Amino acid sequence: MKNEWMNADELAEYLRLPSRKAVYQAVRRGAIPAYRLGEKRLRFRRDEIDEMLDRGRMLTPEDISVPL
Repeated sequence: MKNEWMNADELAEYLRLPSRKAVYQAVRRGAIPAYRLGEKRLRFRRDEIDEMLDRGRMLTPEDISVPL
């Protein structure tokens, strides 16, 4: 399960965010690392999300693999 991928809806549920829109806003702010698949689809690695939560800090734009 280490490299499990999630879509925005799954991540919103995992992080207990109110909606997919909240996930997209967090990605734009640089708070959540994301990978772009195609033009519009974003995917998230569960291990990176868990690591981010364990560190207890927000990621900087340099930490994010895909500029938005």
